[in-house]
Amino acid sequence: MGSPSPKPQNLPFLVLLLLPLLRVLSAGTPSLFYRLTAVSSAPRGTPKFWGSGWLGPQLFLTYSSGGNAEPWGAWRWESQEAWFWEEETWYLKKQERLLQEALRVSKEGAQIFQGLVGCQLKPDNSSQPTARFALDGVDLLTFDPTRRDWFGHGAEASNVRNNWLNESKLAEKAAEFLLISCPQRLKSHLQRGKHNFQWKEAPEVRAGSLPGPGAALSTLSCQAFFFFPPDLELKFLREGKPVTELSPRLEPWPNGDGTFHSRGTLQVPAGDEALYSCTVQHPALTGSITVNFETPGRLPLPIRVSLVAGSLLFLACLAAVVACVIYRKRGGRPAPWIFRRRRAGDDVGALLSAPGSAQDPSS
Repeated sequence: MGSPSPKPQNLPFLVLLLLPLLRVLSAGTPSLFYRLTAVSSAPRGTPKFWGSGWLGPQLFLTYSSGGNAEPWGAWRWESQEAWFWEEETWYLKKQERLLQEALRVSKEGAQIFQGLVGCQLKPDNSSQPTARFALDGVDLLTFDPTRRDWFGHGAEASNVRNNWLNESKLAEKAAEFLLISCPQRLKSHLQRGKHNFQWKEAPEVRAGSLPGPGAALSTLSCQAFFFFPPDLELKFLREGKPVTELSPRLEPWPNGDGTFHSRGTLQVPAGDEALYSCTVQHPALTGSITVNFETPGRLPLPIRVSLVAGSLLFLACLAAVVACVIYRKRGGRPAPWIFRRRRAGDDVGALLSAPGSAQDPSS
């Protein structure tokens, strides 16, 4: 589903907006947001526009140029009429045209135009709209649905605003979507797909060490992959006791398949690695996962490689058997998570990877 997306480097806008939202959404605030990205040029075979829909912290929809809006994950089996997804496709194709136009009228050499559009339901059941746009990773415009206008500073913001204002009824339609259509869609999903919000995916935890900047130090790295919901606690222990020198909060970063990853590092005296361990707690786990660090060189490399290769082969066979059993139990309908992970490079959210994340070869 979808095509590989190019990976421009300067994309802090959606990351900085998404992380604060995740903290709110994981606390249980119902929301519907669309993350939109248009690029001026893209490698052959990759789209110039792509978008994703998020219900709270869950990815439920993907779209890229030339395709259709398609439900994602467990939302593939939500009870919705066919016209609903056609309406999503129509909306995203319109956003594609608008963002591509914004790129053309903005400053010469602009590479990326992004948007975050959606709404949240307040405790009193009223809706809080959001519509923000950025150029090359820098905040550019905010749309106010009550005033039917876009606001920003600078020549680029003025050019894009004037271009959009010149389109007949665009401001009225944008306001109608934020104030009426978005809350209606959100409430529909909350009613029809409420069981999907109970989805949980346990993290995969990996730990390792690398020589630090000086010969006397070693850097411990503990990473948690493919977990959902984004609530996760990661701690380093020394001889079973928590290490307090860590930075306060480790943010979850979104993967392109709707799951999240997180990473913590700690510098320790070289030779002391075996005294440390990493523990992870998550709602999908009945208990915590604890992984011990090893002093480098404890086992010869060929033996360690053989052990890892044998384990991976065993797990692959086991996964195939489990998938087959699940498929049969569901009467031929695959379980939602079977399609959750995508091919490398076919990642709608790859642009939101964190430094040192699972997509970073140096991790």
